[in-house]
Amino acid sequence: MLRAMLTDLVALTHHVTGSPDSKLAIALVSDFFGYEAPNLRYMGYYIMKIVFMRYLHGLPKISSMIKNMDSKRIIETTDSDKNSVFIQFKASVDAKSFIEALKSKGISSEGAADQASVGVVDNISCGYDAPNLRKLADKSAAAGFFVVVPDFLHGDPYVIKNPERRLEGFDVWFKDHGTDKGAVEAKSVIEALKSRGVSSVGAAGFCWGAKVVIELAKTDIIQAAVLLHPSFVTNEDINEVKVPISILGAEIDIMCPPEVVKQFEAVLAGKSGAEFLVKIFPKVEHGWTVRYDVGDEEAVKKAEEAHQDLLEWISKGKKSRMAGPHCCSNPPTLDPSYGVGSVEEFGGISSYVTGDPRSKLAVLLVSDAFGYEAPNLRKLADKAAAAGFFVVVPDFLHGDPYVHDNPNKPVQVWIKEHDTDKAFEEAKPVIEALKSKGVSAIGAAGFCWGAKVTIELAKSGFIQAAVLLHPSFVTLDDIKDVKVPISVLGAEIDPLSPPELLKQFEEILAAKSEVDFFVKIFPKVAHGWTMRYKIEDEEAVKKAEEAHQDMLEWFSKHVK
Repeated sequence: MLRAMLTDLVALTHHVTGSPDSKLAIALVSDFFGYEAPNLRYMGYYIMKIVFMRYLHGLPKISSMIKNMDSKRIIETTDSDKNSVFIQFKASVDAKSFIEALKSKGISSEGAADQASVGVVDNISCGYDAPNLRKLADKSAAAGFFVVVPDFLHGDPYVIKNPERRLEGFDVWFKDHGTDKGAVEAKSVIEALKSRGVSSVGAAGFCWGAKVVIELAKTDIIQAAVLLHPSFVTNEDINEVKVPISILGAEIDIMCPPEVVKQFEAVLAGKSGAEFLVKIFPKVEHGWTVRYDVGDEEAVKKAEEAHQDLLEWISKGKKSRMAGPHCCSNPPTLDPSYGVGSVEEFGGISSYVTGDPRSKLAVLLVSDAFGYEAPNLRKLADKAAAAGFFVVVPDFLHGDPYVHDNPNKPVQVWIKEHDTDKAFEEAKPVIEALKSKGVSAIGAAGFCWGAKVTIELAKSGFIQAAVLLHPSFVTLDDIKDVKVPISVLGAEIDPLSPPELLKQFEEILAAKSEVDFFVKIFPKVAHGWTMRYKIEDEEAVKKAEEAHQDMLEWFSKHVK
């Protein structure tokens, strides 16, 4: 269905997997072995390209010199250009010892001999048709994403058909398959996805594909990027990145060695507000995430660790969408004096409290990014108090709610400064304070940002019931770990927790016979509808109050 839609809009062949109804998508960009590459091709042959970054003395003599050094294993040498040479070997060699051997013959770069580098690329396929890549695509689909693996090589992957092929062919092939062209085509794919209702796209690139993805990451067309053992990416590229980015590198990788990956990290660290993760995997080589042997348990384990990092990063990338209209539209006008309750210190944190302090039943409300002074939130707290609960609304934001359109603190920076894990830890003393005053049962409800805090409480057993309203950052794994009755109230129009994700929550909860649950998707409402409605909009008020009533009924049922 969506495959056909994409084909209609973009003249590319794709491998697609996952629910076509998903509003979240991932584009996986393969390495240069490409779309039609066989699964296994001429194992045992290796290519080396020795690249001298500065002018070399005596370069024209290198080919014959190398041939004489290791004639039994060398198939062919080719002077590629004025500062590089290709060598093809019959078996793998020790790159460092080979470089040292070259130096011993007087071959050195002017001023910095250690700038010579060797690249070994095995010719096992890992492109579009590679089982390991498709397995990763299916794993991403299982996490709730619609996944597209386009054939940016148009049926012409780089193939070493036989040992006699001249190695300068790679340079020719690369000129015909520039990553710039791939980036342009990728934008068309993403626009096609968005035109069909996808609200957020993450992109991951492997080797050659990483250069395509970095170009996308320099725009706002995607919401998160992952580079896995990248090739051709520069510090200048990294400096222009505009979206959350993860770089997963290998300890043994001449295409992007650890020292280069660390330079990338330094560049990102110098970018104000940049959200990034840089990780160098020990004892693995370039290509380890897709070119592993499925019979090698250790190789599979290392690859799957990177795959999990990829999925967690793309899932985390949803946070960047808080900068969009869905999360932060209609910001409330805060009023510290609003409500019939009072503000006081409770559990070591400033809180709005309301209701009979003698009540044995309590409700903890965890705000969205706009904080505990929002009038609609306090109005709901007073409504819960009128239903017989003692209600606490802590200021987990410590007087620093998100300010819409504040150029000095974009949402990505604000999120870093207001970690939900920290708020979860701060919620524990609040709960202990409730229990110390005689409260016997506690329910917690979280809105958007606050839902992540609430789900952590629901996983820990600190509370007796939970309600998540238009949640953000909540994962399938979170839902799997829930220990108390939980209600999830979602919006039909919500890129942070789209309906298809909520349905997955429901499926997981349905399999947990020991946990009571309720999942409801409200039609024709957007993320934040329970808190950021306009009181003069009768229809908006009606829909918000319906959710409020659902919340109170859930607590009446389970907090007793």
